[in-house]
Amino acid sequence: MEREKAKIKNNSINGDEEKQTVELPALDFIKINVISFLVPLYICLGLLLLFEYCFIIPFSIPLIIHFLILPGFLLFLYYIYLIILIEFTAFWTRKWSKKSPPMQGVFKRVLDGVKSEEGIMMKYYHKRGFIIKLPMWLTSKSPFPWLINRTLRRISHNKIGRNVIYCDCYVGLEFTDIRDNVFMYPTTSLSSHAVNTIFGKITMLEIIIGKNSTLYPGIIMGCGALAKDNYVIYPNTVLHKSWRGKPDKYYYQGSPGRPIELKHLNDIGKKN
Repeated sequence: MEREKAKIKNNSINGDEEKQTVELPALDFIKINVISFLVPLYICLGLLLLFEYCFIIPFSIPLIIHFLILPGFLLFLYYIYLIILIEFTAFWTRKWSKKSPPMQGVFKRVLDGVKSEEGIMMKYYHKRGFIIKLPMWLTSKSPFPWLINRTLRRISHNKIGRNVIYCDCYVGLEFTDIRDNVFMYPTTSLSSHAVNTIFGKITMLEIIIGKNSTLYPGIIMGCGALAKDNYVIYPNTVLHKSWRGKPDKYYYQGSPGRPIELKHLNDIGKKN
């Protein structure tokens, strides 16, 4: 099986180009996707056969009634498929976490020394980040988008509060603490890790978003960033690594995010 190759060119002191190559086992990632897809599928196919042979055929359901109830049953099976997919991948991830628990900090991004401590950490970090992508994509595009929260809680053990709503945005895969009543508009992106270079270091820190906060479109929130309760982050704002707001300031915009004053709110305050 061919392996993916990650390549980087660095200029040495004498001007020569040095090449570094790391081979990543593509077969492992193909296996993860194929098994994650097929196991819930076979279970749902078994449920479909049970429905046909234990209900439709024994009770001689007329063909027209069969066609009327089949779409609803298939939609129900799709929901069951997503639940099984989430739970199966969560079970698989828990086994990896026992071998190499997720940790916060700054680590060397060792890709070729798979037997070293940091090499093992990177191996399972990439596997956890890969296995969650299929259930995240399927739940976000399904008629049941609330299952995104279940995916994040179960597979990557994120802390997701009540009434947290995503609108087609890229949420953090690990180390996110999103509290109650947070609303994220489309194209918002959370990343609890930052890669300096392919062969450099990687930072993994928890992102915290306080209660009743709103993130508008085009926001990038980096690892270790903290948005406190009632923050409103306006469009196209960058909350960089370990970003912190200002005391008693709730509205932010810019790159990096800076406090802004809203004139109409100040006018309302003066009138009151």
